[in-house]
Amino acid sequence: MRLCDALQAKGQLQATQHAQLVSTLLGTLTASATPEELAENWQRVAQHFDLLLDRPEAIDALEQTLLQLAVRGLLVPQDPTDEPASILLARMCTEKDRLIAIGQIKRDKPLPPITDEEKPFELPVGWEWVRWANIAMKIGDIDHKMPSEAKDGVPYVSPRDFYGTNDIDFDGAKRIAYSDYVELASKIRPEVGDLIYPRYGTIGVVRKVTTDREFLASYSCAVIKVLRGFIEPDYQYLFSVSGCAKAQAASATNKTTQPNVGLKSIQEYLVPLPPLAEQSRIV
Repeated sequence: MRLCDALQAKGQLQATQHAQLVSTLLGTLTASATPEELAENWQRVAQHFDLLLDRPEAIDALEQTLLQLAVRGLLVPQDPTDEPASILLARMCTEKDRLIAIGQIKRDKPLPPITDEEKPFELPVGWEWVRWANIAMKIGDIDHKMPSEAKDGVPYVSPRDFYGTNDIDFDGAKRIAYSDYVELASKIRPEVGDLIYPRYGTIGVVRKVTTDREFLASYSCAVIKVLRGFIEPDYQYLFSVSGCAKAQAASATNKTTQPNVGLKSIQEYLVPLPPLAEQSRIV
């Protein structure tokens, strides 16, 4: 038993040292200020790749590192001929004004200006910091009332129905009457490319809608609708699960009996907006 205890202690020490090594080396990647510095720091990881990335938690850490590099504009080369994000943003404002004029969406409340102190890192030339509500078609939720269950009704999805990496168990979800679905869906309904963003419990464990079917997201979630033609749906998803978004979720979480993030806070998240062509390259 003494030998077993000694082996266990040695294994725990090795696991701790390995985690520290992975954290340090991956940390140098996210601390890189330029693509050239990133390339140099990456060589240290590449030389010991098989040794470092030999367990699931290390792979998870690498994935988060890649996401963070992506939203910082360090993952792929920039193209100076891309339409700048400032022009893209102006075109998005024009499109949202058009949608408001035809009654498809409502005008958002004014968002606070972005201060230099808020910006977590420098962006490449041609990118812009924006509030999430500025670039989403709409960020909202359904009325906060629990509809009754109906055996053969429409799926009413909540975070408990999430599984895998980006999967939703529609068959196992609660079902509600079609009349309740129509009433609640008149406020906001998830469609292909939109995000379902849990605001309670598993905050920020996001799902991107990939199936064209009738269903509702519980009022415990925000629905973030994509502005098609201006925002690459997969880029919006990658941002939503990146460290950049998770850090803002942690700061905005209300530490009550059941931790939660308010809809207003989600609307005010800072998003690094690349040119549209760059969004596709990142994805």
